[in-house]
Amino acid sequence: MPLILQEAVEADAPRIVEVERLAYASNPLSPILFPGPFPPEATVQRAEGMVKQLREDPTIQWIKAVDTETGELAAFAKWDIIEKPKEPVPGRSFGPGCNVEACEEYFGGIHRKRRELMGDKAYCLLDLLQTDPKYQGRGAGGMLIKWGLDIADALGLPAYLESSPVAHRLYQKFGFQDIDELVLSPKWNYGSANPSIYFMLRGAQVKM
Repeated sequence: MPLILQEAVEADAPRIVEVERLAYASNPLSPILFPGPFPPEATVQRAEGMVKQLREDPTIQWIKAVDTETGELAAFAKWDIIEKPKEPVPGRSFGPGCNVEACEEYFGGIHRKRRELMGDKAYCLLDLLQTDPKYQGRGAGGMLIKWGLDIADALGLPAYLESSPVAHRLYQKFGFQDIDELVLSPKWNYGSANPSIYFMLRGAQVKM
């Protein structure tokens, strides 16, 4: 059955966190960044944190791809429609079970680079994009990307994101181009895994 797009709501948060966990389970950097152990309340805290952010930040838009046969949330995206510069969020917690030093290098580095590249600009940010592995290959990611790009185009804004190596080619298909790269320190012994994060921009589309 086909997938359709719907607005995601607060009640979807537990399933969103589950999809996030499933999507990142095969990421070779996950054992480095989040070695555990994870307390039972960790998933609840993550869901509550996402809901709190949604309530407090009016730029955030949640969108989901839903399986029309089962009604299950198959994929999720968080877009931030930033029409004027945002104040940086003071401090950052990576949650229980994390490797604080590695997370600060990786995620802290991402946010510092984002501020450097886009801090004083208006743009649309694809902040999260996650698909349940059992729904991969059905076009959910592309649907969620296009949804945000349509908004960016209507507003005449560029679109920006940070990509893992796995999603890099998908974003290139939608017109995103690399503008910078961050590489995790080799001291974390990630073996043959690609430790890069790509900073990607799709310029504002000029309507004729």
